[in-house]
Amino acid sequence: MRRRNLAGIIVCMTLVLGLLVYLAPSTLPFITPAKATSKTISLIGYYPNWNISNPNPTIYVTQGDTVTMMLSNGDSAPHQFLVDFDRDGGESTDCPSTDPCSATFHTSTPIPYTFTVGPTIQPGTYNYICVIHYPSMVGKFVVQSPSPDFGVTSNPSSVSILQGSNANSTITVSSINNFAGTITLSASSSPAGPMTNFSTNTVTVSSGMTASSKLTISIPQSTSPGSYSITVTGTNGSASGTHTTSISVSVVSPSSPNFTINSSPTSLTVAQGSSGTISITLTSVNSFSGTISLSAAVLPSGPLASLNPSSVTLKSGGSASSTLTVSKAASGYYSTSVAQGNYAVNVTASSGSLSHSTPVSLTVGSTSPVPPSASSLPLLPIAGGVIALIAVIGTAIFLRRRKH
Repeated sequence: MRRRNLAGIIVCMTLVLGLLVYLAPSTLPFITPAKATSKTISLIGYYPNWNISNPNPTIYVTQGDTVTMMLSNGDSAPHQFLVDFDRDGGESTDCPSTDPCSATFHTSTPIPYTFTVGPTIQPGTYNYICVIHYPSMVGKFVVQSPSPDFGVTSNPSSVSILQGSNANSTITVSSINNFAGTITLSASSSPAGPMTNFSTNTVTVSSGMTASSKLTISIPQSTSPGSYSITVTGTNGSASGTHTTSISVSVVSPSSPNFTINSSPTSLTVAQGSSGTISITLTSVNSFSGTISLSAAVLPSGPLASLNPSSVTLKSGGSASSTLTVSKAASGYYSTSVAQGNYAVNVTASSGSLSHSTPVSLTVGSTSPVPPSASSLPLLPIAGGVIALIAVIGTAIFLRRRKH
């Protein structure tokens, strides 16, 4: 009887655990990542204070920051730095499982100690202490909430362009910490030469989303071959201020060995859960020969892009091709559909100092129609219901047997 009871308990626990695992992906909360920065702060242990001048200064950090403490000794006594995040008075037993703490230091030469103010540390005021000399040597450690901000990136960030030609780079503005607003884009070249033009010089970003603009870089025939840097600046009138990204431009003479890259077709429409292909062709220019590496990036993230082969070898005056495949984001039990909408795929080809890219417009439409032979019933909810039903029946049988 006891064995039957034990077996019943094991079966019920297994079924309930299976139900929890099934439901977990849809019920667990999503934590938005915060913009993290790195900070370096110097402290000198000099009993009864930290620092000789400006004793026990208040330290300000932002949730998500990586903090490096440069710790040194000014009085020949041993010291140990600790941040009392659990507010229990800085017991040494919390070190380092709960509260970040350094090793004991004795030297006047600064010793780095690095820790991260993770998302589980709530904004507020805490104390930093010397474990050895507490309750002396105490200062305030203030954790601030991350403020809304935005980031600017370019893809590709390096291009080679023939004199008299042009190339494109996708400028993406991303919301950070729920930023929402309008960003004005501008571009400048150093040294002067390349010309720039945005498909739109203002983009509006919604909270947690991205927005993009196509930057066309044109090289007049009179521009001297060499290296140039394009700085793209995103400006917002709020406290978020400005952010920049750089694009390295190599201007190449048409008489130099080079290659071109083209996609056919230049746009692709796929249904959610399906895939599509595009042919990428590379052609030798001015007797170029060599191996070219290929890569693909998708903005915003979601669909997966792959190239087969991922590198090709060009012979002088010849051409070679690779197949770009764009598919859904993931496969398996917990896969999620790629959101419908427009995406930008950028295929980059690189060989030594030469780098060229070609853009592909991707549109993800509604899910493909279900074939007549396929079931239209949602399998995952049915499976979850069956698991729940079995768990309930198993529990009822177990409780009934216990009564007897």
